[in-house]
Amino acid sequence: MKQSVNHFRFAVSSFGLILLLALPASAQVRLVQNGQAQAVIVTADATTKTGSYAAEELAAHVEKATGVKLKRVTESETPADVPTRVFIGETKAALLNGIDSAHLPREAYVIRSVGNDLFIIGREDNVEPLDEDNPNAGTLFGVYEFLERTTHVRWLWPGDLGTFVPKTGTIEISSINEMAAPALAYRSLVWSRMRAIARDRQTISEEDARLGFSQQTAHDYAVALQALLRRHRMGGLDAMPPSGHSFTGWWKKYGKEHPDWFALRKDGTRGHPDPDYDAVSLCVTNEELQDFIVEQWDGESPIVLGPVDRPGRCNCQKCRAWDGPQPDPAPWFAKYVYETEPRAQDYFAGATSDRAARFWKVIQEKAAKRNPNVLVSGSFIYENEFPAPVTGIKLNNRVYAEFVQWQDPHLRWFPMPDEAFDWIKAQWLGWKATGMRMSYRPNYLHDGYVMPHFETRQSGEFFKFAYEHGMEGARFDSLTGQWAVQGPRLYMHLRLLAKPELSIDEIQYEYCFAFGPAAGTMKQYFAYWEDYAFRNTMPFLDLYKDYVRRYANYIRKAHLAFPPESFRPAEALLQQAYDEAKTDPLPEFAERVRFIQVGLEHAQLACKLAAVFDGDKTLPESKIEEGKQALRELIAFRKKYEGMFFSDLLHVTSYWERPGIDVDELVASIATE
Repeated sequence: MKQSVNHFRFAVSSFGLILLLALPASAQVRLVQNGQAQAVIVTADATTKTGSYAAEELAAHVEKATGVKLKRVTESETPADVPTRVFIGETKAALLNGIDSAHLPREAYVIRSVGNDLFIIGREDNVEPLDEDNPNAGTLFGVYEFLERTTHVRWLWPGDLGTFVPKTGTIEISSINEMAAPALAYRSLVWSRMRAIARDRQTISEEDARLGFSQQTAHDYAVALQALLRRHRMGGLDAMPPSGHSFTGWWKKYGKEHPDWFALRKDGTRGHPDPDYDAVSLCVTNEELQDFIVEQWDGESPIVLGPVDRPGRCNCQKCRAWDGPQPDPAPWFAKYVYETEPRAQDYFAGATSDRAARFWKVIQEKAAKRNPNVLVSGSFIYENEFPAPVTGIKLNNRVYAEFVQWQDPHLRWFPMPDEAFDWIKAQWLGWKATGMRMSYRPNYLHDGYVMPHFETRQSGEFFKFAYEHGMEGARFDSLTGQWAVQGPRLYMHLRLLAKPELSIDEIQYEYCFAFGPAAGTMKQYFAYWEDYAFRNTMPFLDLYKDYVRRYANYIRKAHLAFPPESFRPAEALLQQAYDEAKTDPLPEFAERVRFIQVGLEHAQLACKLAAVFDGDKTLPESKIEEGKQALRELIAFRKKYEGMFFSDLLHVTSYWERPGIDVDELVASIATE
């Protein structure tokens, strides 16, 4: 398969945009031709960790595509008779050809051909190249861009099976001169637990190891996941403004001395009856409080004004006067935003967006007297602040916050009713019209347990909508890693974070193409489950009637959302796909179908356990043996297939199952049998 690209040179406009301009065709840069090596990979004599890792990644993927292992040499060892030299990173040759990484933007790279040679270079250093906080990864990102274009590699899920590289005998690229950087300033799927394990800073508990991953497999998975995320150019976190729940614990710390700083309750008292309560909202119109916030600020860092992680706001007349009018009637799908949310009955429960925006503006103006460049982070646009302001308040680019669709169940998860979907887009536009900086930080990826519960259309469309309307970055909470049942959704988000210009159809095609002869049937399979999610939106929402423990509720009722008959059409499609994939001499296509089958079988076993608990957290004595048997089957299955990385089993056991149902005693009793 012969690959080529258009001919480019670059120019940077006065606005900092990367412009790609056409060049006339000239020499070809060939790495492999007809199964024969035509190039060596050249690194500096004293290359950095980033440069070295980038060279390794290039060589490994070229070999996976062609079967040819390119020789890697240092600059001083470069042979004179090789047709093509691929210079990776900061080399003397790059400087001689006018490519100085010191002048490149953060995370940017240059891909330039000079004659038959190729240069891939960006800023780099000796910090861990896979660290998402490290912006000096331009060389590595340039290699990944080159590989995507020339080998058409697609990284579907962690591990070797999830790396799809079409087989070819030739890898070449036309003359090119291009500089580019990620479209989004920061790009992240939160993976905190696995990140710590990948860095050998954390191990898993004995209980989790019994129920899911073994220690070694958890570490292997974490390392593979880290590589996958960097291949998709996750990073830029050093450029992301800080956010967080800034005032948690303030009631305990300051409530006794300054009760007027805190929210007025409907009964006329301030704060909370419990002095140790840690989530009391502020009375943001209190000038003494405003001055205190600015006075304790260091004068340089961003001022973070994130609300406590609890709905309900101050009910005093002054704060209410800062609010806009409430809609009458409130949208049916947003009753928890505008009406009494179960956890906010003692406080004002309407929209307080104008109040929050005015608070941010007041703090910015006060702080600007000390530092005109102060950045104020409102942290989260969610809960009572989710509706856009309605009073015409204007902010500026020194105010930042993250858009978090939240509150009412109809607004939190996809798929959602069409009216709700249109409404959240209007709220994004309304907040953006204030002139503030915005990023996207939803929570809906927490959803779905280990079930084939996913969609890509609405969530993908909203991501692209936000990108087209001023989104500077995105961070998703969290990466649950259910690759074998929710793979299209996870892959889509990784691709959009890296390349938001891609269409949803393009991404879906990429994913299904990796199943070879079974691509068409696999598309039908994934469409079956997406359609199932849309047809069952309301039953799925019933899983979340217990607002506080919604994820625990899901695991207890998964069997109701996915009865046995729901799996039958899906099983038939997978069997058809498996038979089709086996017609190809390459075993990887059938192995990928089998990977998806394992995910579906795991979901059925989890439903079987859920059916024993049948909505309860604990089992009655009469069901203990039945629960043990269902758990034995589930654990045995996980141990057999854990090395496939079909599921982030630690997320399953520590985040969903063990908090959701009392399973530890069952696990322990099975272990001693």
